Amino acid sequence: MKRILYFPLLLIITTLVSCASSKSTTTVSNGTDLSKYKYIVFGKEDDGDAELADILMMVQNELSGKLTVVSDAKAVQLIAQGEPVLSPRINVKSEKWDGGHTYISISFYDAETNQSVAVVKSSGIGLSISQDQKLAFKAIKKELDKVFK
Repeated sequence: MKRILYFPLLLIITTLVSCASSKSTTTVSNGTDLSKYKYIVFGKEDDGDAELADILMMVQNELSGKLTVVSDAKAVQLIAQGEPVLSPRINVKSEKWDGGHTYISISFYDAETNQSVAVVKSSGIGLSISQDQKLAFKAIKKELDKVFK
């Protein structure tokens, strides 16, 4: 008899856990070697809801741990010396209805040519907006770990 009672409970827990998911992808421009980039300059082109500024900052902090952050002036000097510099544009969006979903995308541009060199994207969907955001951030972090080894 107790076995019969555990089955519905197990089914409910399994369903709730399976509802939470995340995914991430990276697309790199043909012929681009991302390992040659050691420097990053943050611009003013980031996009997203003002209330998601904390997620945006977490993504910037993650990038700062992988590449050396430089100022605009220093980037110009490095480029003149032949050092490639990346400039990211970060976009964070969170749906608040229809089940919710959080999306994070980072478009990386070569600071000298302004050519797109890579796009890293993630998304998360959970049982709450907060969980959506955590899942999306965890997925982008994992993807950035692969891209910038």
